[in-house]
Amino acid sequence: MKAKTILVVAVFSVITGTSFAQAAPVASKVSTLKNDKARIKQGVQSGQLTIAEAQRLAAQTKKLQDEKKEIKADGIVTTEERKDFRKDKKQLSRRIYKQKHDRQVR
Repeated sequence: MKAKTILVVAVFSVITGTSFAQAAPVASKVSTLKNDKARIKQGVQSGQLTIAEAQRLAAQTKKLQDEKKEIKADGIVTTEERKDFRKDKKQLSRRIYKQKHDRQVR
């Protein structure tokens, strides 16, 4: 009787543990550089961004990509480098939003 109870509890814990492990991952709030490029492209297509704005934002995105490569080049990403990169990334994302919503049209 005791062995049956232990077996049932073990099977139940394995089943519930497995179901939690298969939960969908939480979407990241931080946009990626790839998403930023897509946002710029969509802004040009919809007319929300002028050509000059899009070129400026694309250059800033390229600069941020280069910064990311430089940070990773030595193989060690420090906390300070990570914080600085995230700060720059957030600023770029905000700039894209502001430029898309500044009521300038092509």
